[in-house]
Amino acid sequence: MPTFKFAKLVRDTIVDQQLAAGARPVYRQLSPEEHKRALAGKIAEEAAEISDAPPEDIAAEIADVQQALDDLRELYGLSAQDITREQAAKNAKNGAFTKGIYIEQVEVDEDDPWIGYYRKHADRYPQID
Repeated sequence: MPTFKFAKLVRDTIVDQQLAAGARPVYRQLSPEEHKRALAGKIAEEAAEISDAPPEDIAAEIADVQQALDDLRELYGLSAQDITREQAAKNAKNGAFTKGIYIEQVEVDEDDPWIGYYRKHADRYPQID
């Protein structure tokens, strides 16, 4: 019987479904810290699937992302209201993502207060000249 590598977080009943179908999964329950990291990875995995999904599957893909977000929120002991409050604060300060604004690059003066932040996070904001 062929064996396939998963190495990823799956929904709670997947192992039971595999066992019922005669498969032999090798699995374990993650520690809370491993679970948090795996959920963050799951969010990235599921979010990436949205752009490749046909229109009729978009809601299901977004539901996967939302489920992982909800589970992560619970693991951190946060309420839905905590998230809503933070979302409202960020939207009030910087807006949402509704307009689709995309920055290709930004040139700043050496005394710009953001330059330290950009350099500290060079993996996200590499200096190009």
